[in-house]
Amino acid sequence: MEALIIEATPKTPRVILDPVENHFEISGMSLPENVVKTYDPIIKWVDENMGKVKGDPIVFKFKLDYLNSASAKMISVILTKLEEDYKSDLPIEIEWYYNADDDDIRSEGEIYSMLKKVPIKLIEVANPFD
Repeated sequence: MEALIIEATPKTPRVILDPVENHFEISGMSLPENVVKTYDPIIKWVDENMGKVKGDPIVFKFKLDYLNSASAKMISVILTKLEEDYKSDLPIEIEWYYNADDDDIRSEGEIYSMLKKVPIKLIEVANPFD
């Protein structure tokens, strides 16, 4: 199973889906002009590969500085796929990072944690992400 690494742009997040290193992270800005083009490879990888990943637990990190409403819908799709794997006994944990002064990203994480049946840990950080 190959890793999926996508470098960030000013409008799209950095993506690391690396089963060998057990590193799963989406970080940065997410306001792409074409949300389907941006997120389809990520959703496809998660759908086809996440259930085969070994690790206990498997931690999937979201460290988003900003996400628009279209990106939020795609993140919800990813979380639904992770929720399905979790219900199939894959030990997945979600870490949702937000800056202390960013009520929007915190609120988005809170909503996901109420709607999804997969553990989502909200983690406040004091400084902006690297």
